[in-house]
Amino acid sequence: MEDALEQLDTLAARVRACTRCDDLLECRRRAVPGGGHPHTHVMVVTWCPEEADEAGDGPAGAGTVERLAASMPAFAAPARDELYVTGLIKCVPRTGGAVRAPRADEQEHCFEYLSREISITTPHWILTVGEETSRFLLRKLFRDLPHSEGESLELRVFDNPAFKVVPVATPEEIARREPREQKAYRDRLRALAQRMGV
Repeated sequence: MEDALEQLDTLAARVRACTRCDDLLECRRRAVPGGGHPHTHVMVVTWCPEEADEAGDGPAGAGTVERLAASMPAFAAPARDELYVTGLIKCVPRTGGAVRAPRADEQEHCFEYLSREISITTPHWILTVGEETSRFLLRKLFRDLPHSEGESLELRVFDNPAFKVVPVATPEEIARREPREQKAYRDRLRALAQRMGV
């Protein structure tokens, strides 16, 4: 386990010192590496750090995971202690001070860091949070796209030889749904959590 911790610490230092994206370098407060269990069973990948993550000292997506846990009781503590949480993008992207969506080149630059995090932590399951994160990672992690364009991905299990990828809704997406839809989603997620062993 120490070897994995050392590798993650080295990777985190590389993330914090990254200068690949000129625009992000000019506007970021800090680059936010992932964090959590070094030999995780479940990795959670968010789109990019939140401003709260950027301002604090925790891992990318920590705030999202707190909100996910509130909307997904299946992933409440102690299960969260076993998670590794990270972002596809390691900096909060901005233009003129306003938060914006990451550009394609920024996603590509950061994917190397996420790929390394996956290699070090060797998760059995990867939860991709939100539509953009899910579609980007499924394109990157599978040689042949495992779904049709425009097809719903939510709570489907995509088998990669090394791990399974499960797209989940963001807390905001869940909150916008009717109570009956929210309950159906949570029931499906609870069954999935049992299958995952969390």
